[in-house]
Amino acid sequence: MKNQLFWIALIVGTLTLLVSCKKSDDDSTTTTASCGGSGATELTCSYSASGSITGIDNTSTSLSGIFSPYHYWGHTGINGVDNATDCIDNATIIAQQSPPTGTNSIIVNRAITSSSSFSDRRFFYSDSSCSTEIATKAYGYTNFTVGDNVTSLATSVGNSSYPSSAMKVSYKQTCINIKANSDAGVTYLKTEFAGVDIQSGTTYQCEVSGTSTDYALWHIVDSSVAGSGLDSLVFEEGSSGYPDNWSSSANTYTKLP
Repeated sequence: MKNQLFWIALIVGTLTLLVSCKKSDDDSTTTTASCGGSGATELTCSYSASGSITGIDNTSTSLSGIFSPYHYWGHTGINGVDNATDCIDNATIIAQQSPPTGTNSIIVNRAITSSSSFSDRRFFYSDSSCSTEIATKAYGYTNFTVGDNVTSLATSVGNSSYPSSAMKVSYKQTCINIKANSDAGVTYLKTEFAGVDIQSGTTYQCEVSGTSTDYALWHIVDSSVAGSGLDSLVFEEGSSGYPDNWSSSANTYTKLP
């Protein structure tokens, strides 16, 4: 199945950050700050795996945990993809993410964060084993809604095979977590989020306004059915509404063990 990156067209250019930041009173090494407007309440924008999404494909199978666009690549022998840690030190893949200066490894995946939300996450590291973090960006999607089941979809597009059915789903990008852990990370995030006074070691939870609802087809491939030993999520996102079929732009993310 075809694996593609899912962030490039979704993120840059559509975000409007309300950037008057308010730090919390947390005295720990890593504090949290809200990027909401002056006097705004603290924003919750989870990017840790938690809960599960149900109702996909009219089955009892739930969607939970973390899914990676690259995990399957490791199983097929692609160099520089470590399936044990989800760490990638493949220079070509790293370059596609437009990383901070000095990045030598990355982790890219999607975490289910509740019964109605998920987070698309990118972690950048200075070493080749994903140990020394430079910066984090995690984009939160909420208001996840399951719609109608769609059948009689194309099962073959180019050299890729796809399921014949899927569920219509919708969701909306509403927040982002950003964090720098080095000077390079601060420079990188300040370039993209110019209105936020980013300090190293602080996680900023920023509200995203002005984004439209995203529409997609989702299908869960149960490992017990596929016989692969790996659950996966196949999805196709529409540009202005629900897609009517799979295309060469469809994505397949594999669940991490």
